Amino acid sequence: MKELLMTMEVTEMSNTYKRLGTSLAISALVLNIAILPAAGNNIATVDASTIGTVNSSFLNIRTKKSMNSKRITVLDRGDKVEVLTTGSKWVKVNVNGKTGYTQGRYLNTESGTASDPDANAVKGTVKAKQLVIRTGKGKNASWMATVKKGTKLTVLTTGSKWVKVFVNGKTGYTKGNKIELEDGGTAKNPYTKGEEVVNFALQFVGNPYRWGGTSLTNGADCSGYIMSIYRHFGKSLPHSSSAMRSCGTRVSSLSAAKPGDIICYNGHVALYMGNNKIVHASNPKDGIKISNNAAYRSIVTIRRIFN
Repeated sequence: MKELLMTMEVTEMSNTYKRLGTSLAISALVLNIAILPAAGNNIATVDASTIGTVNSSFLNIRTKKSMNSKRITVLDRGDKVEVLTTGSKWVKVNVNGKTGYTQGRYLNTESGTASDPDANAVKGTVKAKQLVIRTGKGKNASWMATVKKGTKLTVLTTGSKWVKVFVNGKTGYTKGNKIELEDGGTAKNPYTKGEEVVNFALQFVGNPYRWGGTSLTNGADCSGYIMSIYRHFGKSLPHSSSAMRSCGTRVSSLSAAKPGDIICYNGHVALYMGNNKIVHASNPKDGIKISNNAAYRSIVTIRRIFN
């Protein structure tokens, strides 16, 4: 880290040490001052209480809360930013004096991630005859209360089994599959593995297309993009759109497709997002983009990598 040479008065508690006219080498972290880094360094130095550390291999910082907005910069794993505001998905950050937006789940902070868990809160209704609310996750956690079928509550955080809820003025934990959410489904397992794949893939929307490429930031072709996305999740796929037609298991039709499935066309391949949308490395002009019609060309087969 660069040190700042400056002439200043240093005050510590009740004792004042005056060193006027003396050049002091003082660490920027001690002073809580952000220092502009050397060219090519994506790390912003800020107060430790507001620092977010990138936990993904690549992380786009954008001008707006949208995957389609202009990219300001790309950060690497371990880079640090100043988290200005949190949210359920998008968070506002400061990087090298520039303000932008990124997905909070990809920034680690002292308290977890930059996403505000309570911002994800959704309304739900108890669908079991009786539902036990506990002080923690697991049947060994202390009993807190029992609520009846039809009781309204707020789901604060979701999970594969146990979820955090707020009901009757108290916060506790219970089984998510016993709660029906206001917008449909249950509170259990909000993200499938395929949805995690899509969320990761969407970070790179706006990045360039390059024939034969496999770089998610510097350029990839259609199969290189899909291959690199799945490699992040420990899956080895071929760098060939035609060879991908035999990967995983076959999905019977587009109506049966789920987020994360691979849609294979003649000479092209894309990642299914759900709701008839795909994300793909389209062409040299458009780069990696979202398309609103998965059937925009003839589909050869649909493959599911994570069952």
